[in-house]
Amino acid sequence: MNPPRLPPIALAATLVVTLPVFAPQTVVESDAPRHPDLVTADEPLVRIGMTTGADEYLFGDVAGGVRLPDGSVVIADGGNFNVRRYDAAGRHLWTSGREGEGPGEYSWLEVLRGCPGGAIAIFDPTHNRITRIGEDGSVAGTRALTGEGVNPFNEPVCAPDGGLVYTPLWGFGTDLREVGEFYRRTASLIWARDGGLDTLRTGIPGVEGIGGPGGDNSPRTWGRNMVFAAVASGVWFGTTDDYEIEHMDWTGRITRVARWRGPDLAVTPEHADRYRNRFLENMSDPARREAFETQGWPRIEAILPERFPAYFAFLPLPDGAMWVMPHRWRAPEQELHLLDADGAWLRRLTIPVGLRVLDAGRDWVLVRELDELGVQRVEVFGVGGGRGWGGGAGEGQWGYMVNWSLHECKVGLSVERWWGRGSRDGGERWSYIDGIRDSSLDYEPFSRRLGRRTVA
Repeated sequence: MNPPRLPPIALAATLVVTLPVFAPQTVVESDAPRHPDLVTADEPLVRIGMTTGADEYLFGDVAGGVRLPDGSVVIADGGNFNVRRYDAAGRHLWTSGREGEGPGEYSWLEVLRGCPGGAIAIFDPTHNRITRIGEDGSVAGTRALTGEGVNPFNEPVCAPDGGLVYTPLWGFGTDLREVGEFYRRTASLIWARDGGLDTLRTGIPGVEGIGGPGGDNSPRTWGRNMVFAAVASGVWFGTTDDYEIEHMDWTGRITRVARWRGPDLAVTPEHADRYRNRFLENMSDPARREAFETQGWPRIEAILPERFPAYFAFLPLPDGAMWVMPHRWRAPEQELHLLDADGAWLRRLTIPVGLRVLDAGRDWVLVRELDELGVQRVEVFGVGGGRGWGGGAGEGQWGYMVNWSLHECKVGLSVERWWGRGSRDGGERWSYIDGIRDSSLDYEPFSRRLGRRTVA
């Protein structure tokens, strides 16, 4: 997982090196993102949730959520044991599910991302079962994973072919790797499809625990784990030891290694204080606070690691790119790192304090917000901007610059996508995001279809 590091090259943000024949893989190293940093817009595009009102807009515990290709949002409410769908404007469409053990009933809910065709799939780790929900909210089918058993520390992910990739319970932890006073269980990656089960890889360092042989090996606070995600070309996975992940194809062969220079992972006294204060915020009784300070906290502090795991989740995109989510306790503001399909670091996105990311695309992010009263809301924010933004003086918006030419009776288009908002000096600032070309598109209909704003 950790081959020798290549010497850094100061002048290049990204270094691509093809290793010798005896190690047929490509290493991509990034010292910094290729493009300017991103931020969320000042106001959400969609806000779902109320303090009081109709039940379908009140959340008990938002356990997860995804935004589907049509802009609709699916939310798993773990407090009410149901799944809800809202249209692109945030209007409630349906609610499905209840607490129980039968079809369409749940003891816990996790929404699986990236399922083919925008399918809605819910994983219940208590029953080791995946439930598929139809467009109208009815149960379209269930798949029991009790035969294979799923590792409780890694939820399964949808594979582009309609199968699943997961870490099985069998064989999990049979090899415990000692790391000082702590242990790391090993894990395997399995590809489950119509043709059966394929073992893609075994012996990957998995969850870090505080037990060991003869103990329960409970997960360590801020401990490392294996993280993975499926894309069309295979599976990205990493052990969270550093900002490094590996890509293997569907035969299990490692084809690519991505490394990038993320933020410092050192756990400082300030991190520990912030973590302790989070416990104390929920303790109003003086005796209970004192008992925690003198007895509980010393035990917790003793098992905190010296370094954070580098990341804790991947959010793959349809084009093969992927958001990597660095450990959320590293800083009050959460960061997301966008890697392209080859593993090069493209963008850094900063999420404001108080928002927890549920899902993300190239130009939007789905988050859960918890207000000062403890009320949960789900919001979709536009994403854009860049270094040097004035910010705060106006609502962000997308703009498109359409350049066209006529050559040999054929219309050629170059479409550039921008993000902008008012600046403190009263002007407008725009940041280039990306561009597309399509010589077969008619200029006027395409320009209208872009919507929102066209910048000439």
